[in-house]
Amino acid sequence: MIKLFEMFAGYGGASFSLKRAGIDFECVGVSEIEKDAMRCYTQNHKGYHYGDCTKINPNDLPDFDLLTGGFPCQSFSMAGKGKGEQDTRGTLFYEIIRIAEVKKPRWMLLENVKGLTTKNHKKTFETILSELDRIGYSVDYKVLNSKDYGTPQDRKRVFFVCFRDSEDWEKWKGFPEKEELKLFFNEILDNLPFREIPPFQFRNYGDKKRINGLKSVSDKCFHTLTTNRSHQNQYILNGNKTMCRLFEKQEVFRLMGFKDGEINLNKISHNQAHKLAGNGWDINLVSKIFQKMFNVIVPHTNFPSEFSENGKRHNISLKDNSNELSQISSNDETSLNNNI
Repeated sequence: MIKLFEMFAGYGGASFSLKRAGIDFECVGVSEIEKDAMRCYTQNHKGYHYGDCTKINPNDLPDFDLLTGGFPCQSFSMAGKGKGEQDTRGTLFYEIIRIAEVKKPRWMLLENVKGLTTKNHKKTFETILSELDRIGYSVDYKVLNSKDYGTPQDRKRVFFVCFRDSEDWEKWKGFPEKEELKLFFNEILDNLPFREIPPFQFRNYGDKKRINGLKSVSDKCFHTLTTNRSHQNQYILNGNKTMCRLFEKQEVFRLMGFKDGEINLNKISHNQAHKLAGNGWDINLVSKIFQKMFNVIVPHTNFPSEFSENGKRHNISLKDNSNELSQISSNDETSLNNNI
């Protein structure tokens, strides 16, 4: 059994991913400071909560085999100011180094935004690799996009796979191969009512730009979920882009690789759920990385297979019917079918 220590745990992306991968594990410790994240974690997983990682004495931790962490990424995000190590959040990577240097876990899986790999952060990126090497780890890294592994979200993240034992490193065959996307955005949506967009929202360029930036049910793939409360994260359009509705929290988590009922979101508000997802791991993708790390051979199954017998959800009506909750015009039936 693999013993896990989950840093910057969020809703427990590593724990969910290990479960999905069919890997026997026990979480011996969790580090997280966001209250909403800890509430979500507690109602979904077991594991002793150590709180703020900067206050952890590594010698007080139990031994563990696997350390995981999506260390805070706002410092390196292309959506932010890109301050990197100038931002104190950027230095939290050293908390991983500090703990790993003492506890010496056999494996680590670390994650950050693609922005960390850009030339603006070249020095930071090289420092990360040199520090991991200094404390005894062989590292492979790669930018992976969720939409290339079965999840209909254009979400690029850099993953660092770290091995302490040379035998494990020699067995590493690289990151999972890309897959054809078979589950599309419209297929993970529930059949919920849309409302007409008020005419005043089209009165100036800024409002039009906000509306045009929304995703519609005819799109194959959603853009990157983030933590902010922008229109692009919280609303979706019907097929002809004349009506909109709120992007529900259960739909948001399907974009993070979750099957229905796989995560307990009780007492988690809509805004909290969006923030958790924006900071979280796509468990569909990460489970495939874990399978490669631990040489787990499992029968191949497509992520959407649980939605229906043919692997398609199709909760969105493709016909114009005033008696139905979904109000997509019949003119969009063709475009939707072309996108499937």
